[in-house]
Amino acid sequence: MSGHKAAYDDLDTTMIAYVGAVGTIITFFTVFAVAALDLSFEKKQNVEKVIEIPEVNSDSILANQAAALSEYRWIDQDKNIVVVPIDRAMEIVVQEEQEKQKQAKTKTP
Repeated sequence: MSGHKAAYDDLDTTMIAYVGAVGTIITFFTVFAVAALDLSFEKKQNVEKVIEIPEVNSDSILANQAAALSEYRWIDQDKNIVVVPIDRAMEIVVQEEQEKQKQAKTKTP
């Protein structure tokens, strides 16, 4: 009884330890690689979105907005909705308010 013969269903502890160690090492390096890729991607996005912000020509944007505020155009022809230049719209509002005030004065005894 001094020597124990290994049976086919006995656990191979050295192989289990080897597979566990190799799996741990592979897992460690995989996690490290994913973290490094994430950091690299984050730095690249930071450079693209924060540091190298594309310059916008504000003069052309302001000119487009000014043109949109100073022209007549249809929004919806079926519903008769029109865009009026801002100066004309302000005149119309002032006229309407003056008419309301005149009507209010004539109605008061």
